[in-house]
Amino acid sequence: MPLLRGATGCSPTACRSSRRRTVQIRTEGVPPLPPFSRLSRTGTVAVTLSAALTLGFGLTAFAPDASAQTTNTAETPVALSKTLPGKIVYTQLTTPDLAKAKAFYGALLGWNFQDRPVSRGHYAEALVNGHVVAGLVERPLPDTDNPPQPLWLPFISALDVPTAARESLQWGGKILYRPTIVPGRGEQAIIADPQGGLFAALHAPHGDRDDTDDTAQGDWIWHAILTPAPAASAGFYQKLFGYQVEDAPPPDTHQRYILDSQSIARATVNPLPARLPPDASARWIGFVQVDSVGSAAEKAVQLGGRVLVQPHPDHQNSMIAVLADPSGAVFGVMEWHDPSAAGDTK
Repeated sequence: MPLLRGATGCSPTACRSSRRRTVQIRTEGVPPLPPFSRLSRTGTVAVTLSAALTLGFGLTAFAPDASAQTTNTAETPVALSKTLPGKIVYTQLTTPDLAKAKAFYGALLGWNFQDRPVSRGHYAEALVNGHVVAGLVERPLPDTDNPPQPLWLPFISALDVPTAARESLQWGGKILYRPTIVPGRGEQAIIADPQGGLFAALHAPHGDRDDTDDTAQGDWIWHAILTPAPAASAGFYQKLFGYQVEDAPPPDTHQRYILDSQSIARATVNPLPARLPPDASARWIGFVQVDSVGSAAEKAVQLGGRVLVQPHPDHQNSMIAVLADPSGAVFGVMEWHDPSAAGDTK
């Protein structure tokens, strides 16, 4: 995932210099989480997405299948760095129809695919400019009256996956798939946070891709978690991945938080949309860089998807929309214009 150059509702200078508050977070039934830290951020601007995240997601998630995973293609050595804890380094879609998903995302985002052998089911990797951006796992939906919703799962870089898994239990999380070494990818565990948000902790033995400013069509540019308890969620992820946690800029201060690692904004923690029940489960949503949000939304519908939040301007020179693929997996698209670029008047 590249450095974020996104929307905040404040200027880059104001975002970097705004006062951070220190917060002591307590979680029901466990000791207090560590306090939020003050951070002087450099060269990044974080997205709050306050307007975008007013959609109604499905309340149950399509649990990922850890057994339907395989080796990654190796990244070019010069593109790799040391482990960058807290960086979202990979995403994986669990879908009931792999062929339909490949057709949708390939046509919409320009992704190319490589099928990979797995012990059961079907699996493919999505590539942009020669590097892997996602994995797609086919898993049939259970035969129930209210089947769960397919989902995109973020993989968060960790220094020590077994330790992260153990500590997730201490702080109220659940281990869905215990730490496992996946050849070619590294050691990973799939975890549910205390509010039910699903993610994977991953340690890649050869390091993570360097942070760069090069964001192309089809690359993930941002992630956010929607949760019924933003402060508690921020403390949980801080504990596991060593994030610096900041208040979002006004007017979202004390409602949304920014997760930083290596002095780079990685994600936001957002409250659940008002239309969802207050006890609904948390859920992650990722945003993909596109050249035109409006065109992407129109094309998504033509390809059998849905527009959940219509294209609209967000803060700081960005356009966003929230979409669902033909099977119902939710993701966002973002179009960002650098105001310093020559000829850019946005």
